[in-house]
Parts: sequence; structure tokens; C-alpha cells
Amino acid sequence: MRDLPAMLSRGALLAALYFAGAAMTMLYLQTPADVALFWPAAGIGYAMVLRFGKPYVLAIAAGQALLHLLLVPAPPLFLPFSIGSNALATWLAALYVGAHTRQLRLRTSDGFLLMRGAALLCLVSAGIGSSGMLVAGMIPATDWPRAFLQWALGDLLGAAATTTSMLLLFGVPRQEQTRLAPPLAGRRERLLWSLLMALVLAGAIAIAHRGSMYPLAIATLPLALLLWSAARFPPTFTAVATTVVTITLALILGLGIGLDGVQRPESLQDTALLMSSLVVVSTIPILLAASYRERFVAMAALHERATIDALTNLLNRDAFEEHARLRLAANAGPLSLLYIDLDNFKLVNDAASHAAGDEMLRHVARLLQAEFAATDALIAHSGGDEFTVLAALPGEQAVAAARRLLDAIEAMRVAWQGGNLRITASIGLAGSQPPHASFDELLSQVDAACHEAKDLGGNRVLATAENAESLRNRSRMMRSALDAREALDQRRLELWCQPIVPLAQPAPPNRVHFEVLLRWRDGEGLLRPPANLIAAAERFRLGPRLDRHVLDATLAWLESHPDVAARVAQCSINLGAATLVDEEFGEYLTARLRRSALRAGQLCLEITETSVVRDMTRARRFIRGMRNLGCSFALDDFGTGFCSFSYLRDLQVDYLKIDGSFVYGLVNSPLSEAVVRSITEIAHLLGIRAVAEHAEDAAQVERLRALKVDYAQGFAFQRPLPIAEFFGVKS
Repeated sequence: MRDLPAMLSRGALLAALYFAGAAMTMLYLQTPADVALFWPAAGIGYAMVLRFGKPYVLAIAAGQALLHLLLVPAPPLFLPFSIGSNALATWLAALYVGAHTRQLRLRTSDGFLLMRGAALLCLVSAGIGSSGMLVAGMIPATDWPRAFLQWALGDLLGAAATTTSMLLLFGVPRQEQTRLAPPLAGRRERLLWSLLMALVLAGAIAIAHRGSMYPLAIATLPLALLLWSAARFPPTFTAVATTVVTITLALILGLGIGLDGVQRPESLQDTALLMSSLVVVSTIPILLAASYRERFVAMAALHERATIDALTNLLNRDAFEEHARLRLAANAGPLSLLYIDLDNFKLVNDAASHAAGDEMLRHVARLLQAEFAATDALIAHSGGDEFTVLAALPGEQAVAAARRLLDAIEAMRVAWQGGNLRITASIGLAGSQPPHASFDELLSQVDAACHEAKDLGGNRVLATAENAESLRNRSRMMRSALDAREALDQRRLELWCQPIVPLAQPAPPNRVHFEVLLRWRDGEGLLRPPANLIAAAERFRLGPRLDRHVLDATLAWLESHPDVAARVAQCSINLGAATLVDEEFGEYLTARLRRSALRAGQLCLEITETSVVRDMTRARRFIRGMRNLGCSFALDDFGTGFCSFSYLRDLQVDYLKIDGSFVYGLVNSPLSEAVVRSITEIAHLLGIRAVAEHAEDAAQVERLRALKVDYAQGFAFQRPLPIAEFFGVKS
């Protein structure tokens, strides 16, 4: 009931609007008993009932009653028919439209729906109204078909001319919202169009005043201008212009009071032809405008899908890169690029579900938009748990903004299934002054800075300018990782070998115990040491692939030289930490050994104690599985880890390889000698053989013998050689 005054006020206004449209009909009536050949009120009433609801048909009845009371007196018997015809017909038409769509939009399918509803309105209204004229004695029975057709065409022309413009002015159809504005014409073009339309209509009036044998030809130029409007101007402008032009043409072409020289059509055929033509003139521009708008909305949706991340409503990676390159090329002022990576985001997905992870990403996106809202920043969801921002801020202000963002992310709580999810982030940041560096260079810098921040524990900002040296080291490591990938792809890795020599007694003849070492050649064919390559491969998750290549290449070479394979007592191959916990590698190695001519007992897998400590459970499982096949194990670089002796008893290894750093100072350092002695004694106590790495000279070798070390390896015996040269095989 609180809405009743508002409804009454709106009903009164709509009744007045309907009355105004009906009053316009006075221009098209020659006698009170005449049938109006143009009834704009039909479209006005149709639009307002569609927009505000079916109860407002009462406003139509009120406006029609007011028309007869003030302007067009009618016989009492005709009044119920006249008042009820448009009200009932409009109610039925609105009911039909509502049954076929919940919400009208500016599209061609809805345009045709409105036309079908208008046709129903016209037929029902004409049937009631013309029947009322017959009952009231206003027309003879023989004129009923003519009155019915003229009434229906008058309503149809009124609906075609005014319904769409009224709906758009009332706020329906609601236009689809897009991020892009349609390519509409400017003020100058609209002014030119308006001037041309005024001249065309003035010319049409002049031609009609002189008398023309072809009055319909007058509508050609206005129609052409309306088609121009449909293509270039907003739909509301086109709809209102169409209404104005249709009303004007109806007057010019003799549907109403007419002009000197233009006669109202006498025959029913001429009347129908003229009115149908005006219906076409008033319909085509609207349908064309809807078609253009519909096509633009579809194109905008495709563009949005191609540039906007659906999950976060931010730019996607490709769109961000395109816009960022343009801003950097403009050199308009200081800019800062930020790379945000959520810490341990995988735990959220694994523990709470991917839906929870998506919700968290949406929360972070809103925090980014809030922090950089005032800077006209480019913000993107680059993929996964990564975001990028290009803000028009100098470095110091960008760092402050990044720290505020970190605090906001840390304080964020995402409600999920009765609990709260939390997360932190790491941010890499690079500032740039005009002339700006390239986008690729800045992205490389912030990516390295972000990963360095994560390596330092996360939940921090790392600016490239303040951490240049550590980032240069990381960049070198990343280049080494690329070198490793390229060397693997192009098969530029080489197998070298170095003997492992027993110290207590000479090695058995024709029995070789050796370690496989790796060398690689760069793009220019120069031989490179493997240390940086292996470290980078391990850090950037290439370790299992690299180890698989070395193992497969070694076995393949030995299998192709069966006489050499028969001489192998023990072949040692190094495995990285990531390989040790890679379930697939264990399956691969098992399958590879089963089809190899080399016995599993001839293979020794060298692992480091630090890699064992990383995941003790998986390491034990891998060692147990490979030992069941017959493989031996060596614990490499022993003595450099933490609490080495505490877990040694739980590992089933055959060799302890004493780290070379202790062997270097063995002759002159009592501490080194004590470490070597203790490792050897503990190894023997556990039934494990000790191997000393990097034995460089005879003095070290003699000292190792005195300490009862079982094996030694180093330049004192032989420098590493390519595998073919090591075994004396001619290529």
C-alpha cells in the first residue's frame, strides 16, 4: 500500500501522455465519425504497459475517456467500445509478449516479437472499435470492412512509429553492458544529419504543396537518412527520429489534414498501400539499429572474452602485454611493473578444493583493484596464482603500494565451509623512467625478483634496484637452466668417466669401477663444466629429465659395447634430489634395467645426503625398491650436511663418498684428518665402504691408505675422459 500514491501518480502521468498521443490524432481526423488513419497513442500505450505492467491499461482507458470528454465527442453507445478497445487489446498484446520473453532487449528477435504483439493489438482493437461504430450507427454495415482495416492500419502505424522510441525513453529494452563503447558518430555528424533531415522534410513539403503524382517517392530520402542514423547514432536517437519523421510524413502524404496539392487517399487500396509503406519506413531503421547493436554486442563479448579473465574480471595475460607495451612505448612518465605470486597457493587448492582457490583469487583481484584504483593501472591475472600490475608510479611509491597490498592480502580472510582461508604473497617490482626499458626486459626482472622473494620465505616485496646482485645471480641461474634445456633438446651432453680406485689392494684385472661425469657443449661447440648446468637444472625442475638422459645414454653406450660392459665392476651415476622423490623415475629405471644387458648389480646410484634429508620417506622407498633389483647406492658429498650420523643407520647404502673439501686439507689439517678418520670408522662399523673424492696427489693418497679409506677418486689416478677414450674404444 505504500506504493499506491506512487502508482497513482505514475498512472496519471501515463494517462496524460496517452491523451497527448491521442490528441495528436486530431490532425488526422476530418469528421468526428471518421476513422483515424494514424493512431500514435496505440504505440504509447503498448510501450507503457510493457514497461510498467499490465495494471497500467487503466491509464489507457482514462486517457481515451479524457479524449472523448474534451476533444472528440462520440455517441454514448460508442464510448464503451472506444475506451475498451485499446485497453483490452494492449493488455492481450502485453500478455503475449510476456509469455515469450522475460525481459526485452534491443535485438532483432525482440523487435519481431513486438511487431507480432502489435499485430495482435491492432486486430483486437480494430475488431472492437469498428464493431462499436456499427452498433452506434456511425457507419453502415457495408462500410464495416473498410473501417476495420483503416482502424487496424492506423493502430499498426502508430505502434510501429512510437513503441520503440517510447520503450527506449522509458528505459526498455535495457542495453547490454560492455567494456567497450560502440563506435558512434560525434556531435558534428549528428548536427549535419539533423540539418540534412530538416532540408529533406522541407523539400518534401514543398514538393507535396505543388502536387506530385508520386507522393510515396517523398519518403525515399528520409528513409535513407534514417538508415544512416541506424548505422551511426545511438538507438534512442534513431527511434525518436523515426517517430518524428513518420508523424511528419503521415501529414505530408495526406493521411491527415494534408497540405494543398496532396489529397487524402480515396480508395481503400490506396489507403492501405500508403499506410503499409509508412509502417515499413518506421520499422526498417529500428530493426537495422537493433541489428547493428546486436552485432556490436556480440563482437564486444568476443573481444571481452579474448582480453578479460573470466575468473577475476581483470585483463588476461595477452591483453595486459599488449597494453603494457603501448604504455612503455609512450614514455609518458615513471612506471612500475609489479609481479605478484601467491605463496603456497597449491595448498589451498589441494586442501580446500579448486573452487576455494578460485574464490581466493577473486578476493585478491578485488584487493588489487582497490589498491591501484586511483592510478589508472593495468591489472592482469596472468595465470594460475600470478598477477601483474603496470602502475604510473615512481619506484618508491610503488614499493609502498606493494607493501600495503601485502598487508591487505595477509589480513584477508576467505570464508569457506565454516572456516577461514588465509594466504600471503611475494612481489617482484621494477621501476622504470623514460625512455622505458622493453616490456620483456622488465618482466624478466620482476619475475626473477618475485621468485627470489619466494626463496627468501615469501610475504615480501623485492625491488630490482635494491637487490641487483642477487637478481643477477638468479638470472645467470635461469640462463643456465635454459642452456640445460637446450643441451638436452639438441643432444649436446657428453659422458665422461673417472675411475674409482681401491686403496687396500690392486683392482682386479679387467674389472673397472668408475663414475659417469657429465660435460656439455654450448652453441658454439665449446666444452663447458657441468656445475652451473646441473645446479640450474635441479633448481628449475629439469633434474629428473637430465638424470634420465644420462642414465639412458650410459646404458645405451654400454649395451652397444658388450665387451666393455663385461668389464664393468661398478658404474656410478649421480641422481639429483628431485629425481630421488620422482615416482615415475623409479618406474622408468626398473623397466629400463629389465631390458638392459647390463646387470642391476653393476649399477651404483649416487645420491647426496641433502637430497635424502629433503624427503626421507620417499628416499627410503626409492632406495629399497632399487636395492631389491640389485642396484648399489653411494651417499655422495658426505660430511657437508646436517646430523649426518643420526640418520645414516636407517639408510641402506653401500658407499660413503667423503666430500672433497676434507680431502683437500688432509695432509696439513688435523681437523680434516679427524673428519675423514671418523667417517671411515663409522662406515666400517656399519659395513659400508668409504670413498674419498678429489684425491689430487700421492701424499693425499698415502694418508688415505693410512686412514684405511677403501677407495679414492681424483686427479692423482686419472683425469676424467670421454667414455670412449676412457675404455679405449675407437670411434
